[in-house]
Amino acid sequence: MRLEPEGAEAALCEEATAWLKSWLPADYNDRIGDYRLDLKFRSAYQAAAFDAGWLMPSWGPELGGHSAEEEAELWIKLNFARLNCPKLPNVQGPGVIAPALLTFGTEEQQSHVRSVVRGDTWWCLGMSEPQAGSDLASLRTTAEPVDGGYLLNGQKVWTSHARDSTHCICFTRTDKLETRHRGVTAFVIPMDTKGVSVRAIEKIGAGDEEFCEVFLDDVLLPASAMLGPLNGGWKVAMESLSFERDMIWIMNLVELERALELTAYSLERRPNAALSVELERMRADADSICLTGLRGLGHRLTGRPDAETPVLKLFSTEAAQRAFDLAARATGDEAVLLGESAPFDGEIVLGEIEGLGATIYGGTSEVQRNIIGEKLLGLPR
Repeated sequence: MRLEPEGAEAALCEEATAWLKSWLPADYNDRIGDYRLDLKFRSAYQAAAFDAGWLMPSWGPELGGHSAEEEAELWIKLNFARLNCPKLPNVQGPGVIAPALLTFGTEEQQSHVRSVVRGDTWWCLGMSEPQAGSDLASLRTTAEPVDGGYLLNGQKVWTSHARDSTHCICFTRTDKLETRHRGVTAFVIPMDTKGVSVRAIEKIGAGDEEFCEVFLDDVLLPASAMLGPLNGGWKVAMESLSFERDMIWIMNLVELERALELTAYSLERRPNAALSVELERMRADADSICLTGLRGLGHRLTGRPDAETPVLKLFSTEAAQRAFDLAARATGDEAVLLGESAPFDGEIVLGEIEGLGATIYGGTSEVQRNIIGEKLLGLPR
């Protein structure tokens, strides 16, 4: 696996990077704290990146891409992240939902892909439940066969942007005799269907990622609402989530690198030998994350198992969390402040708060350790 793109890949990456630099406002880096919370600006970026073909580089032009090779796509995403490209408002749309619709959907379901990727419509994911957070296989929401389709009952939680979404891909249990991942089926639910209700969950932090609870009370869906085969929902979930595997470690790597930049700046003003040693160790961690991500891609390109993904999720999220803690200690007590008078416009405390969430979403660190132990190391349950 090469450490830098070459030939046509390098040219494509340069073209993509040039487009992003030309699109971003001249004061973007100076006011990035304001821009990262500007929903209208971020929505405009998503539509513009789609129209220019840089949103999903490996997909065809009609779906926001350039038909790029997978390796080139990774380099483009990494370059964009390091340039602090705006965060997509409904990130699970292009990252998980569109691939699920494209891979498993009916013709009618696939007709939504373009609008989901471009951001014209928002969709949410009904996975986590009160008793089944990171452990999707223990879900309890049911879908019972009835005349005219299926009747859904249950509750989902931590459902991002459910109030703003037009549809939900909801995972249910359709075979009570089966346990764990067997007997799970996915459905596409229009959010205005009778029996669907949504309640927002209050949270700390300044981000605009809204979490919600979704309640399903005798929600009747036609059989055509099923996404993928009956009792085949586990495969739908796993293959769809795999599309965002690189973005998780890339996003955390960029957050980690940013925290280390803030640490280095603070240590220039407030030298501390012990913290300088920690800084160099964390820089080595950042290099390890990047190289491990490239190794995982190399394995996939050659048809070998990708064992790096669960390791990267665990390591990158916890490393980013440690990096912002280091930045706070290097900066001093004022690192807890928010607002214009705060160091780095309050970026450190916001990074610490978001870092806590990063070790939970997409599978908690505890669950990731179980996956590594059981699936990679062969340890008993």
